[in-house]
Amino acid sequence: MIQNSMPAKNKAAARVSALVVGAIMTALPWYVDGPYAMQHPESFWNCLITGILMMGVAGTALIWRRAYWPAWVFLALVVWTLMAPEPLGFARPEMTVARLILGGVGIAVSVLWIRRVLGRIPADRPVVKGRTFRECSSTERTLYGLILVVLGLGYCMALTYLYMTHEGLSGKPGLSVHDIAIGYYGNRSGTKLEAMLRGPMSGFRSQQDMDKIVAWLKSGAGESGYNKTIHPIIERDCARCHSAKSGMHLPDWNTYSGISKVAKVDTGMSLETLVELSHIHLFGIGLVAFVLGYVFTFAMLPAWFKNFVIVVPFVAMVIDIATWYLTKWDPIYAYTVVVAGAVLGLSWAIQIFVSLYQIVFLGKPEPQSAT
Repeated sequence: MIQNSMPAKNKAAARVSALVVGAIMTALPWYVDGPYAMQHPESFWNCLITGILMMGVAGTALIWRRAYWPAWVFLALVVWTLMAPEPLGFARPEMTVARLILGGVGIAVSVLWIRRVLGRIPADRPVVKGRTFRECSSTERTLYGLILVVLGLGYCMALTYLYMTHEGLSGKPGLSVHDIAIGYYGNRSGTKLEAMLRGPMSGFRSQQDMDKIVAWLKSGAGESGYNKTIHPIIERDCARCHSAKSGMHLPDWNTYSGISKVAKVDTGMSLETLVELSHIHLFGIGLVAFVLGYVFTFAMLPAWFKNFVIVVPFVAMVIDIATWYLTKWDPIYAYTVVVAGAVLGLSWAIQIFVSLYQIVFLGKPEPQSAT
């Protein structure tokens, strides 16, 4: 095994620096807010937990010196430090600046630490080898190329559906993190009916009707007001889809008992819906990740890079779905949902485009030399 020739004190410098960064992160709420740190519970607990985890990872690395994983875990915590927001719409500039500075220092420490880790990996470490697209038959390459195109189009359709169902939930045009948070956490200052009419169904009602519905909701959403004012609007514009006779399995707004279910304070997706979506996504996205990852194994790239790009979608998928429940509890985690989804999409894009490029341009087998 090749030994690292760096002095012992330099080997521990990155881990000690990581320990210091964690300690500063833990103390950050008191530094910014002084004795009033607890008045901002989201920032307080976020910094405290992240800092303790950083110190725990660095302390583990100082004790277990041959471990490789703490460097990557510390990098993930630093990225979280850079991405973790204040409560949506209430970010404080001083805390944001402090996190950006600390995150920049953490990135530098992470790079130094990972370089030390890579320097300890033996140069003769076994490399995973296997077939490449050059060894695949034309039939295999055609099959792999077609499945990549179809799955890529399917993912684009999924993003389009996400945009169409969440866009405008906050009352502003376009899709924002606030819209994603409302999807899971809800709009606690309004109702589900109002959120749907301002978002996905904004093109199916007039502003005058919207004002009448909002006034009814704010007045307590009573049955008499529904029969007198709201039901004619529903009968005219919504009953084609939102009625028991439509057969579309949509909420029935054509009766007071049906519409009253969505005339309550919007608390986002129910736990039952989240569990249902979770098992569907885990099965579906897991199979897609397996197919794309399997095809990507034939790419002519360094083994460590292929392994990394194949593992990332599975990790991002689990983090994404787990933070649905956290966002249901606190909208601050909506940023993590967005970041995890972006990482998943980026890794899949790398797998699809690299594989397609090599299938088309590098997939032909090399001619055999005459002997």
